[in-house]
Amino acid sequence: MTAAGPVTRAHYVVVGDGPLAFRLTRALSTRFRGTVTVLVPDRASRYAQEMAVLDGVDVLAAERVDEKALRAAGADRAAAAALVDQDDGGNVALALLLREAWPALHVVVRIFDESLGRHLEHDRCTVLSSSAFAAPEIVGAALRRQVRLPVRHRRLVTVSDEEPSLPTRMVLFATDGADTVVALPSAQELAALTPKVLLADAGENDVLPEVRAELEPDEDEVDPHRRRRFGEYLRTLALTSGWNLLLAAGVLLVVVLVGAVTIKLATGASLLGALYEAVLPSLAGSDPDHDAHPVVKVTQVALTVVSVAVIPWVTGVVVDGVVRTQRLLDTGSPLHAMSDHVVVVGMGDLGTRIVRSLDRRGVPVIAVDVDKSARGIAVARARDVPVVIGDARRATTLRGAYVGAAQAIVVVTSGGATTIGISFAARSIPRAKDAPASLRTVLRVFDRDLARRIRREIPDSVGLSSSFLAAPSFAAAMIGQEVKATIPYRDRVLVLAEILVERGSVLDGAHSSDVGLDETGAGSDAGDPDGDGPPVRSRLLAIDSVTHSSGGGGRMFEPSQGRTLNPGDRVFVIATTAGLLHLRDLASAPAGLTRAAIGLND
Repeated sequence: MTAAGPVTRAHYVVVGDGPLAFRLTRALSTRFRGTVTVLVPDRASRYAQEMAVLDGVDVLAAERVDEKALRAAGADRAAAAALVDQDDGGNVALALLLREAWPALHVVVRIFDESLGRHLEHDRCTVLSSSAFAAPEIVGAALRRQVRLPVRHRRLVTVSDEEPSLPTRMVLFATDGADTVVALPSAQELAALTPKVLLADAGENDVLPEVRAELEPDEDEVDPHRRRRFGEYLRTLALTSGWNLLLAAGVLLVVVLVGAVTIKLATGASLLGALYEAVLPSLAGSDPDHDAHPVVKVTQVALTVVSVAVIPWVTGVVVDGVVRTQRLLDTGSPLHAMSDHVVVVGMGDLGTRIVRSLDRRGVPVIAVDVDKSARGIAVARARDVPVVIGDARRATTLRGAYVGAAQAIVVVTSGGATTIGISFAARSIPRAKDAPASLRTVLRVFDRDLARRIRREIPDSVGLSSSFLAAPSFAAAMIGQEVKATIPYRDRVLVLAEILVERGSVLDGAHSSDVGLDETGAGSDAGDPDGDGPPVRSRLLAIDSVTHSSGGGGRMFEPSQGRTLNPGDRVFVIATTAGLLHLRDLASAPAGLTRAAIGLND
């Protein structure tokens, strides 16, 4: 294949400090060969210092990011700007400022609030959520289930080597038996490797999970189709009232039965008649009957006296139980023992999306957070998801979430020490007899070396990072290339992308087989901390042919149906990030030839 020519280094502006800002800056400056100016509140912070040593990156401190600071960062000459702070309101304000000052500048905004995002997004502004990209992969890791790839008219899923046999298309990740992971291995390499993650075709009857990497609709309100069942309310009332209710009801029943038997023996009445005579003075009182048998009179007096004490007791127990039941239902605490469920610890942005996704799939889930005012707690309660408030490093909190009977625990708290403490505490909880043999542990961990050590220490565990999963998509959005999904495995990541073939590009007129790259010595440094394996690799999934104005076209072709690529065709590929960059260069029109000039719509 003909190599792409040199590309002029574009300039980018990144506003924010944190893991996502760091990984995005590194991707833009290394893999996408750009210069980057980062605006941070403090140059002494950990990530600011790590970004400052990157080639082609300048870090500027700004207590308040305004037009002057943005101009100093080069916003007036930038190809794109990314606002990746965790403050939705601040990001929206800056996006509006950039729109007003530089209308032609493409802006990528990190945001969680869906309503804000929908109002902000337009042709020069892309709104993304890092948690939206990470949640599907984390859910898939927790459930050990298939992860769907969003390729139109295709039922493609990623499966582990432990999944039931499905028609396999390619190996996405393989290992050498140790910690070395190879992404998109070649046929020659596979002879010495063990496949771990594969691309397969789902069966006709398989229900595929919904893939959502974009902003989701507001889901904080109670689902109109959910109605709390009366039976569930009664079970909760029985649990909250406990032995008090049973004892009070038992005493009252004994009093009534003794009175009924006494009246029956004294008068010779039927059992139903005797019960009638006993119940009236016991529960409601009755008018005195002067002609009644003396034994009946004594019994009625005794029943009335005893009822004065018993009825208030019963009433108090019932009222207390109703109040406690309503309080439990309002707080969302687990109402009964659960098993084979997923425990999600940390109800921030990412935890909230994970709980939503699991609840949509019908997977039992319990939400845990130390802060009862966390945003995700309100979302969980609105969806009738059980909630446990407490420190998840404590055994009492984990037992309250029935971790011993859970199939998986997902820890997405902030802070590495907290995450590690929770994971070790969860492993110390004894497994229930009818629970899955192993507790699947999924952790949000930024440092890949730490994730590797945890994986060695804790069996059946996996460490993932939302910034690690989202950074390729944010970077691709800044350079104008759409990434449809990310596919992680350990400390490696592949991207699924849809690439437009432009007129006059290297791919214009090339054969579809040329989209497959397998260059092991080019591109990024093989020692990249993100570790995409061989630097430049890609595999073709499908071709969406251009739709002609006169009709025709718009067909999806399999890789086996080789054909010549035409301007306007879109190719779906799985690639390393370096491979995506190389394909983008090959598919781009020569410099000076605009999209409008070649008759392609944006």
